[in-house]
Amino acid sequence: MGQGEPFLNYDAVLEAAYALCDPAGGRMDARRISISTAGVVPAMRRYTAEGHKFRLCVSLNSAIASKRRALMPVEQGFPLDELVEAIREHAARRGRVTIEYVMMAGVNCGEEDARALGRVLAGIPVRFNPIAVNDASGRFHPPGEPEWRAFRDALARALPGQPVVRRYSGGQDEHAACGMLASRTA
Repeated sequence: MGQGEPFLNYDAVLEAAYALCDPAGGRMDARRISISTAGVVPAMRRYTAEGHKFRLCVSLNSAIASKRRALMPVEQGFPLDELVEAIREHAARRGRVTIEYVMMAGVNCGEEDARALGRVLAGIPVRFNPIAVNDASGRFHPPGEPEWRAFRDALARALPGQPVVRRYSGGQDEHAACGMLASRTA
């Protein structure tokens, strides 16, 4: 995570993941390794079909296609409906998918956003993993506690029974935290 789109370097990423869990390698439990994608649908389908044991995480950041398109260029090539179908296929064959969601105040963590998430993720076992944005440019800001609580409560209504686990983001003072959308310019 955080080092580019892994499914654009599919074979090397999987080779590294298998080396990390090999008894002669890193000896990590494969269930502790997550592959995080912005939504490269053909590679997601390949990953699902091949039956790899690593967790799949998908950066969604909006369940409203026009909003997602503005936030994530990958939406141009792999539209939300195709992405959600690939998530559904993976969950049906391999189990729960982690949905990563960078929260931006006033942008994607309102009641309408939670309802949209509930609509597109209905019936799919997910773990919803929101994190506050860390934006060095100053364009986006993390939600304050009242906005976060309202979003969390709306998610509980929209995604009943699905775990919502807010991710901690350390390193913000150095612009090195998770949820970073861009780097500082020198």
